Formats: sequence, structure tokens, C-alpha cells
Amino acid sequence: MTDFIKSLFFVRRCFSCAEVRANDDLFCDKCRLEWDKLTRVPCKTCGKKQRECACLPAKLRENVTRGIHLVLFEDELARRVVYATKRRMTNTLCRFLARSLARVIREEIDDLSDFAITYAPRKPKSVREYGFDQAELLADAIAEELSLPMVDLFCHARKSKLQKDLGASARAENAKKSYFLRGDAHAPTKKLMIVDDVITTGSTMGSLAALAKTLDFEEIVVVTIAKTPAK
Repeated sequence: MTDFIKSLFFVRRCFSCAEVRANDDLFCDKCRLEWDKLTRVPCKTCGKKQRECACLPAKLRENVTRGIHLVLFEDELARRVVYATKRRMTNTLCRFLARSLARVIREEIDDLSDFAITYAPRKPKSVREYGFDQAELLADAIAEELSLPMVDLFCHARKSKLQKDLGASARAENAKKSYFLRGDAHAPTKKLMIVDDVITTGSTMGSLAALAKTLDFEEIVVVTIAKTPAK
């Protein structure tokens, strides 16, 4: 009865085409097929499907064990999903992405028992503007899906430039200045997953992974919705 009453007042529409959907998914059946197709696009480097590809940008290879992502940040639908997480993250969107990433994590990592999860903190100005930190919400949802501990390790400097406003050469230096460890930061486990919405050059995740290494984490995995194709 409760579900019936809800259906009278809340019309569920597809994230992509806005058509009314009959399921609890983010997409209608047609658009879900389109999204799933993006996760199967072969990597030009390793040849594996995107959800199985572990290739990393050069800036991450020193401190990161592997990367996990769903799609490439080049298709229009992939970009709309990522931008939505930044501007209007809904519970439906967050849960869909968390479930999708948790499924891939379980498939690609045999033993999750010694992992903790953290996130790349958003610039304080952006948190005030939008009212939330999308990476924190996503990391918390993934931690819940996987029954793993969530830890706050990093802070974002208040006075720093937005990465999206910088060229590739300036991102690495800006990332180093933008993040630092919290005063109470410590490694509660031997392994760590760092969650963010997208990897472009790898500068942000590279800086965070380097900071995490100083806490003596033995293994670091980066987890994102999308990744920019390697040049």
C-alpha cells in the first residue's frame, strides 16, 4: 500500500531521457542499456572493458596499486552523470553509483577485509555553494554497501584554485597546495580506497595517495565514476 501511495505523488523519471520509468533504477530500460554499454567500452591500452580496466595515469603509478572506474569521461551521458553528482546529487543518483561501484570493487578485489574508505574533499567554497561534498556522499554510500569503515583523512585548503580552471601542467602543483592531512589522521587499516567523482590528469588523486602513504598504508586503490581517456 505504501508503494502504491508513493507512486501517486512521486513520478519516477529516467535520469537521461526524462521518460517515466517503472523501476527503481536511475534509468529507464533503454537508457540503462546505453549506460551499460559505456562500461563495456574496451580500454585502448589494456583492451579490457572499462569496469575491468586497472590502467592508471602516470601521476598515480608511484603510490597507487590500482584504479577502479565505471566509464570514460568522454561520452555525453557519462559527463552528465558526473556533472550531476557535482551540482545536484540526489539519493537515487548516489545509491545507483555506489551500488555500481561496489559491484565492480567486489568483482575486482578478492579480499576487502582490511580496507578503509576515504574521499577527496571538495573545496570549501564549493561545499557552501552546493550544500554538499559529492565525493564524501559517494564514499559513505560505498562504505555502507561494502560494510567497510569510513575515515576522514584529508582537508582541502580554503585558498586554492579550482582544478577545472587549470591546465594540465598547473594541476599537479595546485593539488599539492590544496590538500593536507587532518590533525587526527591515522591508518586504521593496512589498505585504503580513495573515492572521487572523476580522474582527469590524476593530480588530485596523486597528491592524496602520496599523503596517505605517509600514514603507512600498504595498498591504495582509487575509485571514481569516470576517467579521462589516456592521451
